[in-house]
Amino acid sequence: MKKVLIFIVFILVLGLSLGLAAGCGEQAAEDDASPVDDPEIYDFPENNEAMDKVLAIVTELGDRLNEADGYYGDLHDVVVENGNRQGPEHDELYALFNEWIYEVEATYLYSFIDGGGDYNLIIVDGAEPEDMDPYGTEYEKEPWTVEAYATGEPQVSLTTWMDDYGYGLQKSAYAPVFNSEGEISFLLGIDYPVPELEEFEEIME
Repeated sequence: MKKVLIFIVFILVLGLSLGLAAGCGEQAAEDDASPVDDPEIYDFPENNEAMDKVLAIVTELGDRLNEADGYYGDLHDVVVENGNRQGPEHDELYALFNEWIYEVEATYLYSFIDGGGDYNLIIVDGAEPEDMDPYGTEYEKEPWTVEAYATGEPQVSLTTWMDDYGYGLQKSAYAPVFNSEGEISFLLGIDYPVPELEEFEEIME
């Protein structure tokens, strides 16, 4: 009987210990969770309206590129194969991107490719020459770019970020652009000013 009682006590103590450990683990997991993992904290009208606006812009521009049945994707593939911004393929894409920046009143418009690992690489930058990021500049991957590649659908950032060059608060969105083989050639990226969100510190990256 003592052995049974001792065994029962042991089981109770073990269960209590495991319960406490599990509880601590859950708390640690909650503490480690990124705000990006909990989209509910971004669920307020101002941010939703900004997301819809920027997503609609990049979707329209992506559709314009994709309506050419892979033409612009093929151009971009040649730029990547060349490994530089020399050549008529780049010049044609750059002229289009630069024109669209002013048409849609974006801050930046550019193309990304998956650089492998944790980074995307910028290829075509529609900014004025003095403001361009160099060819192949690395940008850390974000959930929205990963999702755009995985789904083949345009994606918009839940968060916002402050531009270092005085253009204010920005929201980014991305649209996959396909080549004539039906493969994603690049992501068209747009950074768009959203000064109306400056008061919401919880969505800042």
